[in-house]
Amino acid sequence: MDKNLKAVFFGSIGTIAETSEIQRRSYNLAFEKFGIDCYWNVANYCSMLSVPGGKERVKDHTVPNLCKKDIETIHSYKEEFYSQLIEEEDIIRGQFVEVFHHCKASEIKLGLVTTTSKNNIDSLSKIFNTKVNFSDFDIITTNTDCDTPKPDPEVYEKALTSMGLKPEETLAIEDTQVNLHAPIAAKIKTILFPGEYSNYDQSAKPTFDLMNEIFQL
Repeated sequence: MDKNLKAVFFGSIGTIAETSEIQRRSYNLAFEKFGIDCYWNVANYCSMLSVPGGKERVKDHTVPNLCKKDIETIHSYKEEFYSQLIEEEDIIRGQFVEVFHHCKASEIKLGLVTTTSKNNIDSLSKIFNTKVNFSDFDIITTNTDCDTPKPDPEVYEKALTSMGLKPEETLAIEDTQVNLHAPIAAKIKTILFPGEYSNYDQSAKPTFDLMNEIFQL
């Protein structure tokens, strides 16, 4: 383990829980409720994950000429369905839980540095309850904490400033290759920990053993 390591940032909800399938199903239910003829299958959705941001995906991959209000409405429907479905599935990524508790025991600070909604964070915190207490994160960011979404580094830069840390004292974990650009631009060391639906190539050096990668156990 790097002796200078003072904080580990989990950069998206996909690094701590396998949410992509529930997200996909929630969008399809939202499209049906809103009344548009659109369906995202697994292959479609995987390809869309190369672009961060659910609202951007709705704009670019549904029907032409949706106005901003319609996009907002569809996205709010999606979050309603997501909050319901997330309680029905076992989606916790076990390696995250291991790393979380090892960091706490080692007095390494923890951040959940996302640009997702507070509703998504609140839904996740409920299903983690006995395994991880979200109040033990030293910082949690949402889409209200930055003006520009990832892969812009803004949210990471704000997390560093808020915690009084230097980039070289931190490590960021992301689940998609495109999101790696955000911590890299903030000069933070990165690890790609892809989920089941993540698109990546081997040049990104993905890891599937977080504990060993971080702590060299």
